Amino acid sequence: MPDFFQHFRLPTLHHLADCDLAAREAELAEWAKTSPIALLLPALYSEFEKPALQRMLRQIADVPYISEVILSVNRATAAQIKIAQAQANEWLGNKPVTLLWNDGPALKAVHRELEKHGMPPYRAGKGSNIWMGVAYLAARGEHRIVVSHDTDILSYERGLLWRLCYPVAHPEMPYRFAKGYYGRVGDRMYGRVTRLLVLPLIHAFMEVQGRSPLLEHLEGFRYPLSGEFCADLETLSSFEMPRGWGLEMCLLCEVFAHLRTHELCQVDLGFNFEHRHRSVSNAPAANAFVTGLVASATEVASTLAAHVAAGSSASENTSLLNSVISAYRKIALEWVPRYQHDAHLNGLRFDVADEQNAVQVFTAALVDAFQIQEGDIGPRCVEQPSCKQTLAQVPGIGDAIIAAAIR
Repeated sequence: MPDFFQHFRLPTLHHLADCDLAAREAELAEWAKTSPIALLLPALYSEFEKPALQRMLRQIADVPYISEVILSVNRATAAQIKIAQAQANEWLGNKPVTLLWNDGPALKAVHRELEKHGMPPYRAGKGSNIWMGVAYLAARGEHRIVVSHDTDILSYERGLLWRLCYPVAHPEMPYRFAKGYYGRVGDRMYGRVTRLLVLPLIHAFMEVQGRSPLLEHLEGFRYPLSGEFCADLETLSSFEMPRGWGLEMCLLCEVFAHLRTHELCQVDLGFNFEHRHRSVSNAPAANAFVTGLVASATEVASTLAAHVAAGSSASENTSLLNSVISAYRKIALEWVPRYQHDAHLNGLRFDVADEQNAVQVFTAALVDAFQIQEGDIGPRCVEQPSCKQTLAQVPGIGDAIIAAAIR
């Protein structure tokens, strides 16, 4: 059911009607003649062995306004990257496709060179894949707009792609960054890291620290951890990025730092996404850090705290974060009945004990995450300088990245 809700800081573009797909794609194809659009997809090699990516690329093959697909891949052997290249070419038909093999020898050499210039050692992760894809596109300079989404969307429809691109590509709209949002509902509600960690945590910071422009900005996003976004390349290449799971939260903080309110928006992508689901361990919270969602939750929380608490002294930081943990747990547990009532209204399955256990696990993850912050005044989880800065400061690195691409 569509709504008209507008957050006072964040423009929200709603799914109010079913549009003519061909007409929207034709508009974008016309605009793409002067503002070419590249699709950047971060992927593990294992996605090539699952049905979601194949289904996705076969649909993208016919999208007229996407001039090239970049698959930024990791956890692949030499034999596997050849298989991935052959499959991508088959599934995309005549659509140009480039593979970036992030843990292959050519890009490993690039990372070693970057280390010599002060960047941290390579770490496999979504953030690293996106950073390399943006650096590759910026080095080539052939595209003006970059769109990206996850590669494990089982319910993928290409309609989400035009909705992401439209606000940034439209010549009369001022947006330089668009964030997608959607539902995560099947026979039950999913999206627990967002529902039970990130949103209550933002409110906990507000309760302890007071409202701030950054927190109000983050509060406005309906699904802050969605992997779907579109941006002009000039903007995106100016963002610092973490190497791992904190990418989405970091991007929203970078958007706040670099753009004015009217230059960004969030877009309703119009349907429930069916993703791969990860479990929260039913083991006691203290023993659950190595399983399920906890590793990603820890990084997301660390990234959020790094930006919100930046500039605090060590003693202020410790006091703030301890208070935030207490406030978070209280708020998150108070929200569990809200979700239960939502489930009842919609005839969905709901396990109160499982949701409460998730809150306990996330609370322990916060303790673990925030211990990282205590010894660091103004902590920063952002570890990779912007692509624009890197290409300007490291001689020949852009050419090396382009040479490493598999086309």
